[in-house]
Amino acid sequence: MKQTLFCMLLLAACLSYGQSKQVITDEDRFNKYVTSHISYFTFNGQRPTGKGWDNLDELFAKNQFVAWGEYHNSPLLSQLTAYALESAQKHGYKKWCIEVGPYTALELTRISHTKSPADTLTKLYKNGYPHIGTFPFFSSPEDAEMLIAANKLHFNIWGIDQEFQMSFPYFLAKVYQTQQHKFQYRYKALYDSLQAKWWYPDTKLLDSMANAIPQTQYKALLKEINTSKEIYHTGDNSGRAVLMKANFFKYYDAGAKNENVFFKMGSNHLAKGINLQTNLYDIGNAVYELAQRNQTGFTNVYLMVRYTIEKGKLIDDMLSKENENPKAFSKLYDKDKWVLIDLRQLKMKYDNTLPRDTYQLIEKYDYVLVSPEKLSIANNEN
Repeated sequence: MKQTLFCMLLLAACLSYGQSKQVITDEDRFNKYVTSHISYFTFNGQRPTGKGWDNLDELFAKNQFVAWGEYHNSPLLSQLTAYALESAQKHGYKKWCIEVGPYTALELTRISHTKSPADTLTKLYKNGYPHIGTFPFFSSPEDAEMLIAANKLHFNIWGIDQEFQMSFPYFLAKVYQTQQHKFQYRYKALYDSLQAKWWYPDTKLLDSMANAIPQTQYKALLKEINTSKEIYHTGDNSGRAVLMKANFFKYYDAGAKNENVFFKMGSNHLAKGINLQTNLYDIGNAVYELAQRNQTGFTNVYLMVRYTIEKGKLIDDMLSKENENPKAFSKLYDKDKWVLIDLRQLKMKYDNTLPRDTYQLIEKYDYVLVSPEKLSIANNEN
C-alpha cells in the first residue's frame, strides 16, 4: 500500500513539473533570437554607416558569391547598390550579375562609359514603354549611379535574363539602323513588319532579318529576341530559369577560375532550394550549389520594403491580407534605419506557431534586410 501511494505521489509530482515547465515555441525562439542577431545602419543617399552595413560589407570578404534579392525600382536601393559595388570591389569582386538580358548588359556597359549616363537613361525611359521605359530597372538618375560606380570600379556587367519585351523595339531599330543604306532600302518592309508587332515579332520575319545581315552579334541578338518573346508568350517560368542558368554559366566558364560575383536581382530568383513564387530551382540555388562544389561561399540577402505608395495611397504590407513579405519581419521596420537580421544560426522545430511564409524565408535566405523607405510603385517587372 505504501509502495502504491509513493508511486502515485511520484507520478503526480512529475505531471506537475511537466505542466509547470515552460514550452518554448518557434515564435518564442524567433523573437528571442532576433534580439541578439539584429543590426542597423543609416543611409540617406550618402555613405551608409552602422554595424548593419559593416556586416553586409563583411559578406564580400567571406564569400565567392553575394546575392542581393531585391525589390525592384527603388532609387534609394540603387544608390545603396553603388556603395555595395565599392565594398565588393575592395574584396576582389569584378563581376556584377543583374536581371537583364546579355545584350541589355552590353548596352548598359556602353552607357556607363558615356559622359552622362543619367541623361541617357532618362531619355530611354521617356522614349520607352510607359512607366517602364526601354530597360526595366535602369531608368533613373539613381540607377545611373550604379552604372557610374560599375564603370569607375572596372566591373564587368553580366546580364543573364531574357531580353525584356519593352526593349525589343530598341534592339530591332539598332540592328536595322547599323546596316548600310542599300540594305535599309531593300528590307524596310521587313523591318516595318517586325516593329508593327514589336511585342511578339514573327519568328519567320526574325529569321529572315537574321539571314540577311552579316554581323554575327546581331544574328545572335535576333535569336535572343525570339527566345525571349516565346517565354513571354507561353509564360514559361521554367524556361526562363533554364535560360538564366545557361547564360550565367556562359559568363562563368569563360572567366577565371572561381571568380567572385555580386548578384542584384529580384528576390524570387535568388532563393536556396525551390524559390518562393514559381516553385522552381532558380539561379540562386544553382549558384548556391556551385559554391558548395567550389568549397567557397554563397550568401543571399532578402531585401524587403514594408510601406509602398500607389496612386497616392500609403499601403502597409503588414496589414494587407495578401502580404508580400512575412509579417514577422515587417514588424521589425524602423522608419529611420535599415534593419538587418542574420538568420544563419536560427533553428526551428516547425511547430506551426509561425506563419508558413516566415518558415520559408528562414529556410531559403541567410539575411533579411528591411528598408525604411516608402516605395512609390509603378508597373514593376519581376
